[in-house]
Amino acid sequence: MTRWVVLLEHAVTDGDAAGTGIDDATVERWIAEVRDAYLEQCAALGRLVATPGLEWEFRPGPVPPGAMLGRPEGVAVSASVKEFRPSSFTLSVRLRPWGGDVETPVNATCVVRVREVATGEARELGDGIRDELIGLEQGARHAN
Repeated sequence: MTRWVVLLEHAVTDGDAAGTGIDDATVERWIAEVRDAYLEQCAALGRLVATPGLEWEFRPGPVPPGAMLGRPEGVAVSASVKEFRPSSFTLSVRLRPWGGDVETPVNATCVVRVREVATGEARELGDGIRDELIGLEQGARHAN
């Protein structure tokens, strides 16, 4: 069973729905929220990006259409890092609807980098940040 570092649960409101599914903008917002919740746990990474002249860069993969989630009562959104590279890592996201007509999860990804504002070049993340991310993954306790 896959374990996830972060798990956020969302009750679906009328404002989240569109037609026979979830509004696509809502899905994008939920992915951004779980990404940010994951990054809040990364102290070393937070210190790096707080360095003057550096900023986050997020490259989301294809966002699943909200219609794939149907009209559930709620959606559990989880995140974990599944791939680390010297200057980026890939955050995997799972959205699992519950209490509706669809119960099949959908997945998304987001590549995260820290870049130089002036040049746009990615900053090397280093062993300390890699080790921090590994520690978070080893401590993952949420099932989704």
